[in-house]
Amino acid sequence: MGTVDSFDPLNDEMFQIIGSDGTLSGKDPSIPNELLKEMYARMNYARLADAKMLSLQRQGRMGTFAPSTGQEAAHTGPSMAMEKEDWMVPAFRELGAYLVRGIPLSSVILYYMGDPRGNIVPEDVRNMPLCVPVGTQLPHAAGIAYAMQLKGDPHSVLCFFGDGATSTGDFHEGLNFAGVTGAPVVFVSQNNQYAISVPRSQQTASRTLSQKGYTGRRQRYTCNVYRNKGGP
Repeated sequence: MGTVDSFDPLNDEMFQIIGSDGTLSGKDPSIPNELLKEMYARMNYARLADAKMLSLQRQGRMGTFAPSTGQEAAHTGPSMAMEKEDWMVPAFRELGAYLVRGIPLSSVILYYMGDPRGNIVPEDVRNMPLCVPVGTQLPHAAGIAYAMQLKGDPHSVLCFFGDGATSTGDFHEGLNFAGVTGAPVVFVSQNNQYAISVPRSQQTASRTLSQKGYTGRRQRYTCNVYRNKGGP
C-alpha cells in the first residue's frame, strides 16, 4: 500500500486501511493500543448517545434529530487529530466530534430539545455551532481559515459536510476561495448515500464525490483531493 498521495480518485482509486470485513487491507499504521482503545471508546460513546437520542425523538420527547450511526469513525478520527487551537466547522451529523472537542452531551441534548442554550459553545472551545442548511458552512470554514492566515495564526480549520452538500454552490465557492487564498482548511465529505431526502444517485451524476474536488481537466481547486473508505 502506497501513501495517500499515490491514490488517484479520478481513476476510482481509494485509500483504505481496513476492509469492509474488518481485516487489514494495507500497511498497519501502528497506532498505539491505548490510543486505539480511546478511539473505540469515543466512537462507542457517540453510538450509545446517538441511539438514546433517536429513541427520544421517536417517542416524541425530542425534536428533529439527525443520527450519525455508522459515521462515527469518519468524524471522530479527524477530530482526535486536531489541536485545541484548531477550529471545527460542523454540519449536523458529527456528534462524536462534538464530544471529542469538549462540547458537553447535555448541551447537545438541550439543543435538540429546542433549548437555545444548547447551541452555546464553551468559550475555550473553537467550534462553530451546528449548521443545518446544507453546504452553507463551507464558505464559513474557508473564511475562518483565511482570517487565521492573515492574523498569523499557525493553526487550521476542519470542516465537515455530507454528500448532498457537494451538489450546492457553497461547496464550490468554499473550495475555490480556500484554493485561491491557500487557506489552511481541511474539508471532509461524509458520504452516507443519502442527501437529506434523496439517494445519491438522484442528487448527482458524478461517478464519485471525490472527483467534485476537481474543476475539470484534472485540475483541482489547488488543494489535494483524497477518496477514503470509512463507511457506506
